[in-house]
Amino acid sequence: MFKLEGKKSFLVSFDEKHLNDPNYFGWLRDYEVIKTINRIDYIKPVSFDAVKEYCQNVMNSQTDIFLAVYDKNSDTFIGTARVSKIDLHARTADIGILIGDKKFWGKGIATDAIRAVCLYLFNIFGMRKLTSGVMAINPGMIKVFEKLGFQKEGVFRKQDRFEGAYYDHIYFGCFKEEFLG
Repeated sequence: MFKLEGKKSFLVSFDEKHLNDPNYFGWLRDYEVIKTINRIDYIKPVSFDAVKEYCQNVMNSQTDIFLAVYDKNSDTFIGTARVSKIDLHARTADIGILIGDKKFWGKGIATDAIRAVCLYLFNIFGMRKLTSGVMAINPGMIKVFEKLGFQKEGVFRKQDRFEGAYYDHIYFGCFKEEFLG
């Protein structure tokens, strides 16, 4: 079984067990959770079958890695991480994370999980650069990426819409030699 270990978290391949966990679907319907990833469309009536189809497409993708994030102390499934846009020629990939269980927000678990993913991608997978995009109204994730050595590479001005207003989308990048993991 595929497993990445951090100090506070561990990550395993996302599978049917995670997809069928009622907490997962609940996170995708929780306004506070999904606004952090700019997926307000999930608040609209989205069927379990639509979520299942999306997850199965990601799980079966040749250019994505979909992971379940666990709190190490309690062995609790608390979120997901995704590696996408894997380009083996350019040795780049994009990363993202969702900590769905709000009891685990602000505890450093997102930083720990992203660190574990980055270490794997840089040291085992051979990536030379990782990227991520963050809504400007998500200061927690901005802090996570800055703490790990990611640099702001660009801003798409007023790219994201939330509650009737438009917000910037910040793009971060990190080369292996800049990584502070």
